[in-house]
Amino acid sequence: MPKLFVYGTLRKEERRSSLLKECHFIGYACVKGFNLYDLGSYPGMISGNSEVIGEVYEIPEELFQELDEIEGTPYLYKRELINVILEDYSPLLAYTYIYNGEVKSDTFIPSGDWKERR
Repeated sequence: MPKLFVYGTLRKEERRSSLLKECHFIGYACVKGFNLYDLGSYPGMISGNSEVIGEVYEIPEELFQELDEIEGTPYLYKRELINVILEDYSPLLAYTYIYNGEVKSDTFIPSGDWKERR
């Protein structure tokens, strides 16, 4: 089954986490070479020089259709396969959603953690 790195509203205890409640949680993780931005009620991750904190899940292939629709793929977000580092430092490949719009520098989240945005 494919793996998915989530960094915002799909994370545990966030408003869309119920979409992944039946999926296998692999672990906490981070990705390097990306920046995280606060877009209001959700975050956006784009290519950059920081790291972003999140979680990795194993999900059924058919769930991507629903997630792609929610994430506005391919217009608002694009789904990409990226390198992820689990908390035990083991690497793996996982899909994630990369923001496809413009961001303002003052919405940058320095910690790279959506849960620590404020």
